[in-house]
Amino acid sequence: MRARRAWIAIHKWLGLILGTLLALIGLTGSLSVFQREIDAWANPALFIPGPGPARAGAAEALAAALAEDRSGRVSIIRLPDPVWPVIVVNQTRRGPDGPRLWTVHVDPASGRVLGSRDFEASLPQQIFRLHANLLLKPLWGRLLVGSLGLLALFSIGSGLWLWWPREGLGAAMLRLRRRPSQLLLLDLHKLVGAWLGALLVLSAATGAWLGLPGVIGPVIGLVTPVRDAPPVAPDRFAWPPAIDASAAQARAEAALPGSEAGYLSPPHPGRNSWQVGLRPMGSDPRLRSRSLAWIDPASGAVLGLLGEGHGPLGARMHKDLIWLHSGALFGLGGRLLALLAGLALPALWISGLLLWLRRRQLRQLTAALRLAALREGEGAPRPGAS
Repeated sequence: MRARRAWIAIHKWLGLILGTLLALIGLTGSLSVFQREIDAWANPALFIPGPGPARAGAAEALAAALAEDRSGRVSIIRLPDPVWPVIVVNQTRRGPDGPRLWTVHVDPASGRVLGSRDFEASLPQQIFRLHANLLLKPLWGRLLVGSLGLLALFSIGSGLWLWWPREGLGAAMLRLRRRPSQLLLLDLHKLVGAWLGALLVLSAATGAWLGLPGVIGPVIGLVTPVRDAPPVAPDRFAWPPAIDASAAQARAEAALPGSEAGYLSPPHPGRNSWQVGLRPMGSDPRLRSRSLAWIDPASGAVLGLLGEGHGPLGARMHKDLIWLHSGALFGLGGRLLALLAGLALPALWISGLLLWLRRRQLRQLTAALRLAALREGEGAPRPGAS
């Protein structure tokens, strides 16, 4: 019994102290699950292509971005999909306060630049940064959020252990007492945790791995390698590459039949190869890559593949981590479940906080009544006194 009371106290104070941050991370994570849809809805001018078939591809989009800022390094070329039916180029540009991430939006029908923007200042990116690093410096923010993920795992596990019934699991999963209000809050808190516990564990575990790769990765690495170094071409880096973006895309898609490219990352001095993210045709558009292909920028040869049937299990898990965390790995249904998991954190925090405040109020009321009764007893005349 003492051990159970200690676990209840640990679970309670973990939730009360860290609950605000976890609720904020969960809420912003739910919004980030549909970040691209929100962005396209809020900025239609950047995401509506012109009429007609696509005439411009990755190579033309890369050239358009570099024409705007020749010194800006392009990191990713996102190809059109049903949510973002335009080509979006990520480019790092110099700003007064240092490098900033910009996005250049190119119409695939005409090759015309629809617009460019400082993506770091956009609302979707601010929401994502709040979720990923609480708007702190990236390194420290990721460390904090990753650590919170580990503590959330502990809190979720302890809550499930405290709730787990010795018998009648089915009845416990449906038990909801509506009166008094304290029992209603307690049962709501338990049911949210019980019904969504598995999703919360998955979300917290993948979030901790994303935030603390240097801590979680070596542990997974004891069983299977978690990183597969990107292969590079034997020749020295040269720009522009002989194999352009569109040709690299075609070589990668030919290497994995049944797949389509979701994005390309150009070669750079640190990795002299085209990196192409491929996904199964017809898959959820948010799943930009299920497999990776590296293409020699000089010859067009396929340097390596990472995906189903290619590469160690740990490296494939690490590659899919963000898609598992967001639910995109399992399509729209998976994303909706990730949305529920994110909303569960503020629901657990609010119900737990209200429950604690209600109990605190009842304890204070009980103490006040006892004190009043004691004072009344002390003030009452004693028998035989005159």
